[in-house]
Amino acid sequence: MPPSSDEKPFLEHLEDLRWTIFKALAALALASAVGFAATKPILGLLLAPLKQAGEDPAKILRFLGVVDPFSVQLQISLLTGVVLSLPAVLYFVGEFLLPALTPAEKRALFPVFSAGAFLFLLGGFFSYAVLLPQALRFFIQYSHSLGVETQWTLPNYLDFVVQMVVGFGLAFELPLVVVLLTYFGILRAELLRRYRRHAIVAIVIAAACITPTSDPFTLALLAVPMYLLYEASLWFAIGLERKRSGRLSSPLPPAERIGPEEHDLPL
Repeated sequence: MPPSSDEKPFLEHLEDLRWTIFKALAALALASAVGFAATKPILGLLLAPLKQAGEDPAKILRFLGVVDPFSVQLQISLLTGVVLSLPAVLYFVGEFLLPALTPAEKRALFPVFSAGAFLFLLGGFFSYAVLLPQALRFFIQYSHSLGVETQWTLPNYLDFVVQMVVGFGLAFELPLVVVLLTYFGILRAELLRRYRRHAIVAIVIAAACITPTSDPFTLALLAVPMYLLYEASLWFAIGLERKRSGRLSSPLPPAERIGPEEHDLPL
């Protein structure tokens, strides 16, 4: 079947993909430059959970390597670049994919991306504002209970904070993933209910992989909210299936009904 007049040749698609990647990298580089110039205020935000735990970062955090200060600044700038450039990157990717989507898929794209962004920010903020100060306070007090002075390196601390925030942001995407799989008929609520015990084991394993440390306290900080999100996803899936079954079983309009009197033969 010959291609329609509005279809692009394969080489033009490759050219569009090349420009999409170029624009995404340019946005990342520009945002990283902003992060490199604003390292001090961004570092202050990352040190805020430690201050909320009641500790002075200048007394606890240390540099051990010669190039550690520069490496930390590069790490902060790259992290800032990823966060700031993400909306632009998603826009460029959507601009590349939209012509290939159906009208229904185009209408669903914005709500799905909005829900995903909201859940990720909610999980990251929950970790940053609630869990991180508690976790840091626990580890500091635990170190003191052993009679050991707390001394951390700044790169190690930043790795812990970033992995916790990103890990919780990704974990909070679970309800959206389950709803999408249920909507497309790939997953059913009955399956989620039947394999609840298996899900608990999978959640613990996933939490152990995401968390930067292997202690039970940090693992529980992520595993418990993930299990609660699993239960919330189950109820979302049940509601979606009930709504779909109700729509499919809705009665026909009166004009399309066939009454029994139309089938009765005259005696």
